[in-house]
Amino acid sequence: MVLGVRVHGPDVVNAEVKLDETFRPVPIPAKLGIPVLFKAQPGTGGDDSHIRSSAIVRFMADTDGLAPMEWQYGGDRGPAPPVVLARKDRLPLSSQDFRLICKYMSYWMEEAEEAEEHMTEVSNRILEPNAFQAYVREHAEDRSAQEHPLAFLSLQFPLRSTVLADGLEASDLNGQQGEVVDFTRDRVGVEFPDAKRCALRPCKLKLQREPPSEREPKAKRPALDKEERKKELERQEALQIAKRFHECLFEDTFPEMGDLHLFGVGCDYKARATEVLAVWQGLVKHMDFTAEQIAEALIQGNMKERFTEWTQKLAESRTPNSTYATNLIAAHFAATEWDEL
Repeated sequence: MVLGVRVHGPDVVNAEVKLDETFRPVPIPAKLGIPVLFKAQPGTGGDDSHIRSSAIVRFMADTDGLAPMEWQYGGDRGPAPPVVLARKDRLPLSSQDFRLICKYMSYWMEEAEEAEEHMTEVSNRILEPNAFQAYVREHAEDRSAQEHPLAFLSLQFPLRSTVLADGLEASDLNGQQGEVVDFTRDRVGVEFPDAKRCALRPCKLKLQREPPSEREPKAKRPALDKEERKKELERQEALQIAKRFHECLFEDTFPEMGDLHLFGVGCDYKARATEVLAVWQGLVKHMDFTAEQIAEALIQGNMKERFTEWTQKLAESRTPNSTYATNLIAAHFAATEWDEL
């Protein structure tokens, strides 16, 4: 689980988010150097028919300033669903982060409307990491205009930067410099020279030095021997196949024919093939199975055995597609076909 946010209608709240392969990147934050991923969730189960617009719509805008049609809700399109967001790099994402990005996007759109420059030129100038970091720091320093003082602590005080503690009740730390090592939504983790690590409020810290340059040459990885190279190539091939299969299942497209027998899908008995694919879809969409899990079974050569175990779990889950799993078990997995890499 990672610290993220949940957006439903106008409400943006902090939440713990379970990242998986079904999350997709959000365009504008990615350009700002903030790798935010999203996943739309099923409805809340309550009466949310009144929710026709959502704070998520503007957030999903592309570089033309407009959200794609699939994010335009209301009318025949029905209520806006809840959406969860988290950072791919697993740093905390907070509701304050969300709102500051939205504010920055409004600033970008206003600049684009007023400027004589072409939209692309405005975007190139504003939608880039250094410009956004400068905006965050300026916002943090302007005490009179602080709406979200805890937003983007990782940009205010980057990892491995040097900070000075000041104004702490633990006076022995005041005046000491430490290194930033981690973050929560509202605190900065600082390690001091005596190896003492503290989670401190950002208002008690002053940035002294940016992180060390990453220009130092990286140590060369030792060369792999012939057997290790072979295993590494097999691992990469298995992961590529698994990701391709996983993506097809999630997007409701038919997997490549050459991959089918690796996953028990026979081509002669179409009803059974449909059943097997439905089970795989249930595992991916409702049981959070990842491409990495599938790849591991391909590498180990025990896909048939693992699929049997996973089908049993799906049958017991009572989630959508569990009926297909029950039918497949009752048929003793007859007419499934299995190849190995």
